[in-house]
Amino acid sequence: MPDSKRQILRLSGEDRRRQITEAALVCLQEVGHAGLTARRVAAKAGVSLGHITYHFTDMAEVLQAAFTLAADKVQAAGREALIQPGGTSAERLGRYLRAGFGGELMTPAHLRLRVDLWSAALTRPEIAQIELALYQSHRAAVERLLDRMAAAYAVERIPQVADLIMATLDGLWLDWLRRGDEAAVRNGLEGCVLFARLRLGGS
Repeated sequence: MPDSKRQILRLSGEDRRRQITEAALVCLQEVGHAGLTARRVAAKAGVSLGHITYHFTDMAEVLQAAFTLAADKVQAAGREALIQPGGTSAERLGRYLRAGFGGELMTPAHLRLRVDLWSAALTRPEIAQIELALYQSHRAAVERLLDRMAAAYAVERIPQVADLIMATLDGLWLDWLRRGDEAAVRNGLEGCVLFARLRLGGS
């Protein structure tokens, strides 16, 4: 028996599910949620169709698991930025915002996945919940960082600043899709931090 097949047989149920989810995520990056089929995912994972039907109720559950995994990876990048020591409150905000546009996230494949998530959320309530949770997680982190940098008199302005930052982040993704200009992304992120400093009057 080939080594790859022996490895598949040794996987636990949880590991097998993760393997299929990872494969589905790659498929999403390649063909989008409209092209996600059990056969395509099985081929990418190197398993039979039976493995998918055994570990998932249907393809809707596979799609949900794949988008959840994608959201987890985005959140992990932000968490990594937040635990880095040093810097002023404004610098920490900038570091967090840049993390969302760095490394493996700043790729055409991830951009397609992000736009596809927004699209799927319009018609699939379960995907809309994933997208909303991701947004809320990011916004909560941004507001915590803004709270640390805001002067006492400007605390009530934090929701306004957070609204602008969150909308700008989405806009930067769409602009990068259209123009592919990484300098424009950096300028936009720096502009978010500058606006926060000017509006909140903090450090």
